[in-house]
Amino acid sequence: MKTNHELSTSVISYTNRINASSVKLWEVISTPGNLNSCHPFCKKNTVIKWSEVGSEDSIEYYNGLVLNRLFTDWNTGKGYELFIGNGASATAKVIWTITDNTDGTSNLSIVIYLFTDIALMHYPKSFRPLIKRLYFLPKMSKYIKSVVKGFKFYIETGIPVKKNQFGNNSMFSTRTP
Repeated sequence: MKTNHELSTSVISYTNRINASSVKLWEVISTPGNLNSCHPFCKKNTVIKWSEVGSEDSIEYYNGLVLNRLFTDWNTGKGYELFIGNGASATAKVIWTITDNTDGTSNLSIVIYLFTDIALMHYPKSFRPLIKRLYFLPKMSKYIKSVVKGFKFYIETGIPVKKNQFGNNSMFSTRTP
């Protein structure tokens, strides 16, 4: 998956405190296929190869969208970085980070560097800024919050998340069961 670092990016992020140790959090986020239990918009998370840096998987969302992830950095116990996209070009760089808290809890942070020119390339260039500001970034912000909340829910309860558990997101899911 190739990237173009000269493209403009938009950054969204979300952090949430999880009532579990960083060891437990790492165990979950580094498990192959973890999105099947933790991601509220993931219909199927298929592992292609799992070997730290160079790991690859795909996500099939409930609305039929399929994206591939390629892991480019792996810091055992602390987090990882990946590129995600649905073709030869990445639409985003994603950084997952774990931090310890002094009370035995931990924080999960996900930062997404969106390559909006790639993600919105099917729209006329003159409309992209408006689509980005009014639709794309608000939907992506809700998306990342739902994903982190899904990991929190699964880690704290042991119960897999349900479809749209934290609300529907039309970019990745459907309202029907």
